[in-house]
Amino acid sequence: MALIYRLTNLAAVGLALLGTLGILLMVVHITLDVVLRSTLSISIPATLELVTRYYLITLALLPLGWVEWRRNMISVEALEGLMGPRLIRISDVLVSLLSAAIYATLAVATWGKAMEQYQIGAYVMSLNVPMPVWPTYFVLPVAFALAALVCVVRLPLLATGTTYDSPAQEER
Repeated sequence: MALIYRLTNLAAVGLALLGTLGILLMVVHITLDVVLRSTLSISIPATLELVTRYYLITLALLPLGWVEWRRNMISVEALEGLMGPRLIRISDVLVSLLSAAIYATLAVATWGKAMEQYQIGAYVMSLNVPMPVWPTYFVLPVAFALAALVCVVRLPLLATGTTYDSPAQEER
C-alpha cells in the first residue's frame, strides 16, 4: 500500500510541477511580448491564444491532484466541532467518496470531449496560421482522473484514522 501512496504522490507532484512550469513559461512569454511591443513595436504571434488555450489550462488544472493529496481544498468545518473523532472520520470518508465520484464523472465527460476534439483536429487561426488546440482538451481528463485516484487512494487512511508521511516530507 505504501507503494501506491508513493506513486500517487509522485504523480500529483509531477503534474503540479508541470503546472508550475506552465506558470513560468506564461510569465516569460507575456513579459517578453510586452517588452518587445513597448520597445520595438513587435508582438509575439499567438500570445493570446497560447495564454488562454495552453498556459491557463495547465495553471488551473494540473495541480488539482496535488492540492487534493495535500488536503488543501476549501473545506467547511461548521459542524466538526460537534462531532466526535469517529463521526469526523466517517464524514471525511463520505466526502472523499463523493469527491472521487464527481472527479471521475468529470474525467469521463471531458475524455469524450477531448477525443472528439482530437478526431476533428481542433485548431484556432492565429495570423492565418492554424494553431492546434486539441492537446489541451486532454489536460482536463488527466487532471480529474488523478484527483479521483487521490481521493480513492486516501480512503483507507481516512477510514482507519492513520496518517501518512507529511506531503512536505514526501516532496523533498
